[in-house]
Amino acid sequence: MKTIVCIILDESGSMWTKRSDIIGGFNAFLDEQKKIKEDESRFFLVKFNTAVSVVHSGIPVENVPELSEATYTPGGGTALYDAIAEGVRLIEKDKQNNERVICVIMTDGEENSSRETTKEQIKEIIKTREERKDWTFVYIGENPERWARETCMSQNNAVGYCHAQPRANFGMMAKACSSLRTSQASRADNLFR
Repeated sequence: MKTIVCIILDESGSMWTKRSDIIGGFNAFLDEQKKIKEDESRFFLVKFNTAVSVVHSGIPVENVPELSEATYTPGGGTALYDAIAEGVRLIEKDKQNNERVICVIMTDGEENSSRETTKEQIKEIIKTREERKDWTFVYIGENPERWARETCMSQNNAVGYCHAQPRANFGMMAKACSSLRTSQASRADNLFR
């Protein structure tokens, strides 16, 4: 089985005080993903603040470099919707029929800066991809129950962002990605329950 792992990562100003924990947590997550040999995996990383930044687009997971203070510099607002739309657009251009997708959205706040994408468009993007049965969306963020309800994604794939221990969020991310990547399932609706 082949898997596309897409991380939509908050780089807004509120992440500044958590910067070292985010970098360390992401790098630990990445190390764990590189150890998985059950599938071939390609990696996408989209960071967002007031703008959206594509860091990696479809490279083999074993070739993904670690985050550093030079590559993770929080500041600005939260263009969450634009980042999700951009990540999905990139995957759609590159995805092969024999690949499943897990798209993990991590944010410590809520949308406040998107210029191109609305909540209704995000709902449609997530709903139509999950109906294809080879896409799994995961949300680690504020108000997970509301997010899942408003976007029509599985409530069992949405959990609250842990502000007290930012690295713990990457542990949840690793669990979700590893669970799907080591299975034969084309998608998963129950990653956190």
